[in-house]
Amino acid sequence: MSLISLQNVDFDFGREPILRGASLTLLEGERYALIGQNGAGKSTLLNLIAGELEAHGGERQAAGGVRVRLLRQSSSLTAGPDAALNVYDTVAASAFSRELHLEAELARLADTLAAAPPEQAVAIAHEQGRLQADYEHRDGYTWRARLEQALAGLGLPQEAWRRNPGVLSGGERRRAALAAALLDDAQVLLLDEPTNHLDLDACEWLEQRLLRRPGAVLVVSHDRWFLDRIATRTVHLHRAKLTAWAGNYTAWLRNSAEQRQRDESAWRKHQERVEKDEDFIRRNLAGQKTKQAQSRRKQLAKEERIERPVAGPTSFKFDLVPERESGVTAFEATGLAKTYGAAPLFEGLDLRVARGERLGVVGLNGCGKSTLLKILAGSVIPERGRVVVGHNVDLGLYDQHLGNVTDRNTVLEELASVWPAATQGELRSFAGAFGFGADMIDRPVGRLSGGERGRLSLMRLIKEGHNTLLLDEPTNHLDIGGREALEEALQEFTGTLVVVTHDRSFLDRIARRLLVFGRDAAGRATTAQFAGGWSEYVARREEAAAAAAARAAEAKAAAGRNASVRATAPASAPSAEGPLSKNEIRRRQEWIEQAEAEIAALEEEKVRLLAELADAGTKPEARVAASKRIVEAEGEIEEWMGKWEEWSREIS
Repeated sequence: MSLISLQNVDFDFGREPILRGASLTLLEGERYALIGQNGAGKSTLLNLIAGELEAHGGERQAAGGVRVRLLRQSSSLTAGPDAALNVYDTVAASAFSRELHLEAELARLADTLAAAPPEQAVAIAHEQGRLQADYEHRDGYTWRARLEQALAGLGLPQEAWRRNPGVLSGGERRRAALAAALLDDAQVLLLDEPTNHLDLDACEWLEQRLLRRPGAVLVVSHDRWFLDRIATRTVHLHRAKLTAWAGNYTAWLRNSAEQRQRDESAWRKHQERVEKDEDFIRRNLAGQKTKQAQSRRKQLAKEERIERPVAGPTSFKFDLVPERESGVTAFEATGLAKTYGAAPLFEGLDLRVARGERLGVVGLNGCGKSTLLKILAGSVIPERGRVVVGHNVDLGLYDQHLGNVTDRNTVLEELASVWPAATQGELRSFAGAFGFGADMIDRPVGRLSGGERGRLSLMRLIKEGHNTLLLDEPTNHLDIGGREALEEALQEFTGTLVVVTHDRSFLDRIARRLLVFGRDAAGRATTAQFAGGWSEYVARREEAAAAAAARAAEAKAAAGRNASVRATAPASAPSAEGPLSKNEIRRRQEWIEQAEAEIAALEEEKVRLLAELADAGTKPEARVAASKRIVEAEGEIEEWMGKWEEWSREIS
């Protein structure tokens, strides 16, 4: 079913065309990835689909009663008119306004019914029943649980739920706004860069949420792993043209390249034939074959010309070349400990990074990944432990706050400061390769966008010739083309690399070893090292989850098999007034054997559960379940031990 469609839509910003003859239909049950270079007009297209902008040409059509929810890239939760509302109540008011209204009305009707005279009671009860049916149809009894699940799943800590939105960080407000959008029951959900400010666990939770969502979803994102996971269709916006493809981002990448090759081949063949005909016409128009030439000219004039295919998006290309080679060891860290306020970030961390290694650092937001990079760079001092930097190590730090560029300098001055031998022409050519045109080269850094500052910061690192790079979220300000260009350069980089990133595609292509920050069941910070890349880590984690599920199923089956034996074993044997008969003694011996088997099985289960808690790859919800089961198992062990002792005394 078509929910919203655009037909031959045109839209301009001043003289700049954003859309030309764009057509797109959003179908129920489909999830769309909208891709294109920065500045192509993706956010504008979202506003047109939502009906918040009016097209300059063409038509927008929407199914009757369809509701659209748009989360802009700049959207974040605000307190709204009632400044006393906290985050929890503000999200609830945004996503569950109908449920809250029904609850208030049902409470009012209950009070009214209690005091109503008999002649009015029937009508009030009828209205109460109608509203109750509406509330149940909306699954009203679960909305609070769904709200808490969304806030927790997106990585918003419980202590933030009761705060006023105005005191939260920008990332926390953004996550709360995303929760409100996801909980909305709109048939069309439009999300602009939803994975910004999310850690890896939250990204995976969001993926699962979108995979289960009804209606239509359209997402703008530079996160290729995310797009591959959720998209059933890909929409490409390039040079004001909109093209829709079946499949996810990787499928689009492959199929669009093949289509471009076919179109280019067809165009070249057409051009060759046209040039051949034009040459024949020129040579024979006044000769013996005049009639043939005239005929060909008429035929050529009527023929529809094939336009040359639009070139695909181009990205800059660069090389990272160290000026010298470092020693065998880049870093040797022992016993590192650091706290933030009263909360420990990490404790007793040992880390050795050899020359040429590619280490990826992953974990929850706020767990200390950026702090670790700063400790390795020497700009932050650990509370305990030490870092030894290897021989001839030239460090380059890319800070996600882009502190290595100076606001008062122009783009040209920043480049000249790290490439003093370059001519003006070389500097301008280099800047142009990174998307800095002639109109931007003399612009002060303080007036650049986040993405432009990010590219400039990378340009500095390239020319500084470091042999060891510490990169903190280097893809945050890059579009897909920029990310792929950076990946290619880092794959050819011969130096040492330590990178903190939430970009799983980037991580998968670059990192060969992982340092994973996590939390144990008690909420204490943990670190674990994994020899392999992101895909191998995910596969190992899924294998562990499958094994845990198999063990749980086996334990459940064993519990079922033992149920009959448990039923025959009394909670406590009746007190014997005299010596036990041989049958009673034999029965108690069977009970004792059963108790010993149950205790052994429970102890084995505890060992498995404790191993899961020690595994950094165990997900938070699995940790909670494991901790709960350990407590239950300990209680069951204690109960069986009590029975074992009682029955043993009776036969002694």
